[in-house]
Amino acid sequence: MQLSSSTPTKTRRPSWRTVANLYREGLTQVFGCGDGELDEYLVKALNKDIHHGPDAPGGWSPSSILEIYCEGGIPNATDINEFPPMPEFGITEGSCTYNSERWYMVDMYVNQTLALMGYPHRVYYEPYNNAVINVSWS
Repeated sequence: MQLSSSTPTKTRRPSWRTVANLYREGLTQVFGCGDGELDEYLVKALNKDIHHGPDAPGGWSPSSILEIYCEGGIPNATDINEFPPMPEFGITEGSCTYNSERWYMVDMYVNQTLALMGYPHRVYYEPYNNAVINVSWS
């Protein structure tokens, strides 16, 4: 997912709305499946649960760019998904996935897109607790 670097052409930081829209796109690409009907719950949550940090209703981290609430359909970065073996379905080994790895992919998408838009600024996600993700400037 690494794109060639581009020369920054913009000196001002992108607006929080630009960052929020890029996180919506990235979360849809990483956690969605591409089917509008199956992704409906995620898309509704993305439209409802991404807030400007200083104005967010929870007020968890007013110095962050964004507060993302992960209780209504957006997967939290701290979640670990463990799947046991299911021999009845031909799955003989268990597996484990970490949402933090997928959130890292979202950050990569957002930062690469910002670079392609000409911004030298970078962002990163940070879990605040089990239900809130903060996004800040690097």
